[in-house]
Amino acid sequence: MHKLQLINVSKSFGLHAVLRNLSLEIFPNELFIILGSSGCGKTTLLLGILGLQQFDSGQVIIDGIDVTNRSPGARNIGYVPQNYALFPNYTVFENIAFGLRLRKVSKNIIQAKVRQIIDDFGLQGLEYRFPSQLSGGQMQRVALARALIIEPTLLLLDEPVSALDIETRQKIKAELKELQKKLHITLVYITHDQQETLELADQLGILNNGTIEQFGSPDEVFYKPKTLFVARFLNTENMLKGKILHKFGKKATIQVNDIVLNTYTSLELSEGDQVTVCIRPGAIHLSTHHRQPGRNVFAGTIESIHPIGRDLEVKVLVAPHEILKTRISRIVAKELKLTHGMPVSLSIDEAFVHLIPVQ
Repeated sequence: MHKLQLINVSKSFGLHAVLRNLSLEIFPNELFIILGSSGCGKTTLLLGILGLQQFDSGQVIIDGIDVTNRSPGARNIGYVPQNYALFPNYTVFENIAFGLRLRKVSKNIIQAKVRQIIDDFGLQGLEYRFPSQLSGGQMQRVALARALIIEPTLLLLDEPVSALDIETRQKIKAELKELQKKLHITLVYITHDQQETLELADQLGILNNGTIEQFGSPDEVFYKPKTLFVARFLNTENMLKGKILHKFGKKATIQVNDIVLNTYTSLELSEGDQVTVCIRPGAIHLSTHHRQPGRNVFAGTIESIHPIGRDLEVKVLVAPHEILKTRISRIVAKELKLTHGMPVSLSIDEAFVHLIPVQ
């Protein structure tokens, strides 16, 4: 049961501030993902937690103990860098055993532990191969085995599947989630990939401008972004400019050009306040049956249909100046026989109409 706390950590390179008074709390047994664009400071943050790079200020606390000034070895953290960093002149066995040898563990114990973890990771028969003789997935497993054999308090992963092909990536992600649950380990995982985050994270934090802009569960962050940056970064497809018409308790009515939307919000808003309305396409239900327009129900016509991976994005004109995007499966679209210009009805669950105040 290992907990990580970062308290007001900062890091600059020359005049460029990469991390700015960043604070974060990661609870035991969580798979916590730090999500951010390339170059936003994700790796700098991991290296500071590891102690391979010192923060300029702030504290790193593990299980209530301040480890800020401890060496990397004294922190007992497992780490898998983006390029795996396997020693090219070491065999698989020697790479995995490296951390134990640094700790001067006896040869008999090293032999037993390495054999066991080789079995656990399905690396039998590869013990005497060199990294150049391994596939991407095999190298990933060796790097994970090397990080875990020291029985770390935390495991840090830097873009662990970004270099793998799609099939191997999916397999490794499933194995990581299973491994994390089996070992009850606290895992910190950094990525720029939103789909990875949705599939894996127990909790996540969005890193921007040197700090955590928002953190929470995947559903909280994806469906209820707190800032315009988070909404845009997470590709919130429907972002509409609106104005509060009425606010009574948590009930709010919003004017968006020629349509009116209803939602619930705990935000302190008043009549006339400007807001950005965020709605995920998956929260908009499309029907070819005529429905009487009403509360969050709109009649419209299909403007366009575009493939998005396995699904189709359907743009629907619901007012002279307002288009809403929804998403449906290809099978459903085929059954409904959707075509350009076709009249449809849209209905939106109030729980998924999210508001961001305009500052």
